[in-house]
Amino acid sequence: MGYEDNHFLLKVYDLEEKIFQDYYQYHLEYYLSGGNRSEKDFFSHVWHIVSDRIDYFKGQDPFSSKHSLHVSNIRKLNEFLDFLALLDKWNIRPNDMLIKEKDEEICRLRAELDALKTKLADLEKYEVSVKPMIQDDHLPTFIDLLQQIKNLSLPNGRRLLVSDHESPYYKMVSKYFVYNGKDIPVNTVRNYFVQKDPKDSMKGVKIPEEKKLFEIIPKIQG
Repeated sequence: MGYEDNHFLLKVYDLEEKIFQDYYQYHLEYYLSGGNRSEKDFFSHVWHIVSDRIDYFKGQDPFSSKHSLHVSNIRKLNEFLDFLALLDKWNIRPNDMLIKEKDEEICRLRAELDALKTKLADLEKYEVSVKPMIQDDHLPTFIDLLQQIKNLSLPNGRRLLVSDHESPYYKMVSKYFVYNGKDIPVNTVRNYFVQKDPKDSMKGVKIPEEKKLFEIIPKIQG
């Protein structure tokens, strides 16, 4: 490998986890600079020397005066193996470890799939087979009515509808209505709800006066 394995491991014992990547990368670049070498070979060598050293420490006398040091070294080497596991794109780790990892991944994906199925089933409750159709170029008329509704106030002075955003309104129109037999792009509706700056003639869409055919008048005047 071009460097002493013991020296490499001695440094690991004193490293913080946040330094693992830099340490690994430094030695990898040095190894690759030797020419005609691959990261796969480097990774395989590092994995095995770390694993072998863990086995060595585990085989030492538990009543030795160095037992606490051995336990500390094992802990640090296991932390380094956990870091290395994230880099193993060649499946170099032992089969039992790979199988366990794959089984855990399968369980996680199954749980996610079950959650998505439940969410989809819940969303399907709100799907409609036939959407109401806005006809005769009167999408602006419908939007005008919706804007009137969202601005209505109750007799006590409070707003009938409260929302910090315009998106629920234009997304509802896009999702649940069709216009002249076609789906309505969400951005088409959104343009009617953009807060138009008088200085910006290109921003938003203004409802033409001739399309404002209805007026919602409170039954009880405040």
